[in-house]
Amino acid sequence: MTGPTTGADRAARAARTAAVAAGVFRRHDVDFAIARRAAGWTNATWLGGGLAVRVAGSAAAQDLVREARLARLLPSAVGYPAVLDSGETDGFEWVVTREIAAISLDEAWPALDGEQRVAAIRRLWGRARAVHRVAPAAVEAVARPRNPFYAREPAEAEAGLRRLRASGVLTGAEHARLGTALERFWEALAGAPRVLNHGDLSPVNALWDGTDVVALLDFEFAVLAPVQLDVNELVKTAYAPVDGECTRQEQADRARLREAVNELARPHLRTDADVELLIGYAIQLETWGLERELAKPGREAYTDWEPYRMLVSWAHTDGGCYASLLEHRF
Repeated sequence: MTGPTTGADRAARAARTAAVAAGVFRRHDVDFAIARRAAGWTNATWLGGGLAVRVAGSAAAQDLVREARLARLLPSAVGYPAVLDSGETDGFEWVVTREIAAISLDEAWPALDGEQRVAAIRRLWGRARAVHRVAPAAVEAVARPRNPFYAREPAEAEAGLRRLRASGVLTGAEHARLGTALERFWEALAGAPRVLNHGDLSPVNALWDGTDVVALLDFEFAVLAPVQLDVNELVKTAYAPVDGECTRQEQADRARLREAVNELARPHLRTDADVELLIGYAIQLETWGLERELAKPGREAYTDWEPYRMLVSWAHTDGGCYASLLEHRF
């Protein structure tokens, strides 16, 4: 049995990934000294000399080469940067793409006004829809067999809720109601059509050039699943709880964003089964996120965290924090 990861372990792994990246830059005749680190938590990314080099965060991760193969099958409307090379060094997978002169939409978001945010979400979803239109048969061999944020079977999903109940995070009644919602999810899942989903459709994984969302990135968790998996991420951008008081302008901007998201999401929420899929994916994603955060120091503040607040909303009211969308979806 392995022990917990220490600071020394993390430093050693960081040094190894940096060494792999340096070798990849040399392979493409670019001096690693000019490269700069970009944001990211599952992989390490460096930018420089017109290249973007991503290195897997651990030797156990085996998704980047698969993603490179998948990227070559994506339509140009997705905006995925040109893949130049991929491979494995010292057990760490890596991929090289053309660098795009843009920043993550998540980084840009705080400075955008309400109109820009609406335009950005529309473009983000437009690029996601290009992903959804890819023929499943064309990508079945290179899509991820499962997305780690979501359960493979009912027992796995129930186990996550049971752990939260055992740790005192959920009450018995909250556990029961969330469990019932997941039962409805599994029933709906059995007959649902599958499309290629991005699998982690967050503004973190989109690039903003100042006027447009020019690319979707990081398809390492792309899976064939009902489209409501990605729809949940879209809805979450507008309906996740916010911290603190909002100004009148912030409230108005949020209302405009919700109006746009409602328009984009409702075509995929026409039936009760569609709604069960949306809520089921949402509960699983927030269960995963809450367990991940609880493993870190400072868990005493968990009632303030977004995953907890979202889970409890579904445990206490129909539709939870998505209620206003679902009440008027037709």
